[in-house]
Amino acid sequence: MDNKRDRESRKQKLRARLIDNETVWQEEEKEELRKKKKKRRRVRFVVAAVVIAMAAAGFIGYKVYQNSHQYTQAVVIWEKELAASVSSGYEAYGENVLRYTRDGAVYVDKTGEEVWNQAFEMKDPFAVVNGDYAAIADRNGYSIYICDKNGCQGTVTTTLPVSKMSISATGITVAVLEDTKSNTIAFYDKQGTKLKIEVQTTLAGNGYPIDLSISPNGMLLMVSYVYLDEGMMQNQVVFYNFDDEGQSIKDRLVGGFKEYGNSMVARVRFLDDTHACAFAQDRLCFYSLENTVKPEMVGQVDITGEIGSICYSHQYAGVLVRDGSSKKLFLYGNSGKEIFSRDIDRDYEYVEISGAHVLLYKEAECQIYNASGNLKFQGALPGSTDKLIYMGDNLYIQTGPQAMRGLELQ
Repeated sequence: MDNKRDRESRKQKLRARLIDNETVWQEEEKEELRKKKKKRRRVRFVVAAVVIAMAAAGFIGYKVYQNSHQYTQAVVIWEKELAASVSSGYEAYGENVLRYTRDGAVYVDKTGEEVWNQAFEMKDPFAVVNGDYAAIADRNGYSIYICDKNGCQGTVTTTLPVSKMSISATGITVAVLEDTKSNTIAFYDKQGTKLKIEVQTTLAGNGYPIDLSISPNGMLLMVSYVYLDEGMMQNQVVFYNFDDEGQSIKDRLVGGFKEYGNSMVARVRFLDDTHACAFAQDRLCFYSLENTVKPEMVGQVDITGEIGSICYSHQYAGVLVRDGSSKKLFLYGNSGKEIFSRDIDRDYEYVEISGAHVLLYKEAECQIYNASGNLKFQGALPGSTDKLIYMGDNLYIQTGPQAMRGLELQ
């Protein structure tokens, strides 16, 4: 009996040791699996980090390359013939181009294909563009066509001749209608319906409107006036608010700036809803309208020399200045901070901001700078140039007297 009990006891101990060994082995196996999983996770993390770092480095490298790379030639990738006898105007419109003549307007995409056309008869057409909307008017005539990217949305027949015009990104159009004794600034919606808003001006009152600009949201109006002060011609810049905040303010006039004296402010522009710029003969003045009932001047740039050309966009304002025999291009942010300046060694007829690029061109000569001030291209274009429009990446549309071309800088 004792032997039998001993054998049974040894068997139980052996089974216990086997169970203990199996448990230990299982724990060791689990620990080994945990270590392997942890190692795999660590490897995957390192690989992912390396891939992300390489992608970021590649992206940064590509951006640096794009920012600093200078192209050497403009290659024609498509070309459309134009009627040589037709005088045309062009405006960059969205991602495409608006072409207008005395006989009508055509919206052309970046491959030169027609999207829509609108026939009309005008003696001296001019166009303004903002966001998805464009307006075409007959200067000193009586008709306005208001369009979006789908075509004409409304027409206006005025009782007085149109001299100046601006359009908002919401389709609100403002026009200066000229009379012998006074002028009216009239407002129209995108269907061409006259709104119950207008500003009456006389030379003895606010003055004669030299230029005007409506804000992208259509709520604020900026006007440059010439007025008489003790028999002397003076210039002022005035802001109006046609939103709810301006209802309680007399004539909705929320700000007037008379610092210009007899320096003519030939051009005023809203750069965005809260920033505007006035281009005077001897200075640029930048305004903030974050307080829509109390605009303030936030920057002034005094110009030494003669302003030969101006340019502007929703972010920037620029001038090409001639001082003696030297010429210099200046680009400023929307609060008046200088972005860059560059010496220009040639005479250019046109200076424009298209996209985030400054384009200088005359006939077939061209220089292009990006917003960092890097020269992207300097050289000849294929044929004479009436208008050059940046279309993104390294693509441009060139219009001339006889052809419209798509260009790729290489």
